[in-house]
Amino acid sequence: MSVFSFFRAWFLTIGLVCTALPLHAELPELTIKHSTLTLISENDKYFAGTDRHYTNGFKLTWLGETDLNESADFVKFATHWLPWMHQDKTDWHYKVGFALGHNIYTPSDISTPALQPYDRPYAAWLYGSILLQAQVDNQLRLIELSAGVVGPSAMGQQVQNSWHDVIHVAHAQGWANQLHDELGLQVSWERRYRTWQLAPDATAPFGCDLILRHRVTLGNVSTHLAGGAVVRLGWHLPTDFGADLIRPTGGSAPNGGVPRRFTAQVYASGEVRAIARDIFLDGNTWRDSPSIAKRPVVADLSLGFVLSWPSFQIAYTQNYRTKDFYGQPQRDVFGSLGISFSR
Repeated sequence: MSVFSFFRAWFLTIGLVCTALPLHAELPELTIKHSTLTLISENDKYFAGTDRHYTNGFKLTWLGETDLNESADFVKFATHWLPWMHQDKTDWHYKVGFALGHNIYTPSDISTPALQPYDRPYAAWLYGSILLQAQVDNQLRLIELSAGVVGPSAMGQQVQNSWHDVIHVAHAQGWANQLHDELGLQVSWERRYRTWQLAPDATAPFGCDLILRHRVTLGNVSTHLAGGAVVRLGWHLPTDFGADLIRPTGGSAPNGGVPRRFTAQVYASGEVRAIARDIFLDGNTWRDSPSIAKRPVVADLSLGFVLSWPSFQIAYTQNYRTKDFYGQPQRDVFGSLGISFSR
């Protein structure tokens, strides 16, 4: 199966989903008030110029907003039984959605076919997700359940080298040493809180706020605890929870409905993760495979901006990550570009 067949099948699936779930539709037993389609591309070529470690990521997400009393039975069941979602109030706003994502990881030297035991192994992760979000006032609760495959079936080699053909870069030579095929499953719970806000008004359109978050992720792909904060400064700052990277419960969509006017913001965010398992460093769960000794604590620092118009948003983030594994000579930098369409 060529990479072109992969993307043809991918976009055919997307087309079928979009046909069945248009941006503004009433589904059986589920009324969608607003919906958002978001595409995020991350790459270490974006204002970094490297080609190593976490080198590329894509995530396509559809999210639709609904009231609980207008939701399908599975949404009502999930909100009642899933941790962090159960509540007895009627003023919560819910979103349900789906995502398709693909991540690629390589060592620093991609010019050699030899195994590099002291660097990050080659790996790719192709997955689909089901998402559920609940928002009230200044609090957002998120759950994402992801399932997919790590290994050759994730087609990291085909995607990377086909793209290298497009940009006239030499192929990565070491994909024969990638992780073996393994089914991946992970579930993440996250809460975000707007703990402080200087709200704009008609005479002072500039505003700023502080958003805190914490997350738990469990699974054979990743198991970690995370905590972070976001500071935003903007023109007509929206009462949402900001843009985010591709990570569990992240990189999904703007929250809070469709923007009604032009808004602009800059932001700085940080996150610290205590990591128990990372398949892309620890290697396969049940088979011997390339691996490297991971660092148990990793942090991200992100700087970015968001521009929003009615029905459209563009966001860019430059992310600085501390070293992932022992012996890593340099920290990593990558860029994240997100485009969203809402109705």
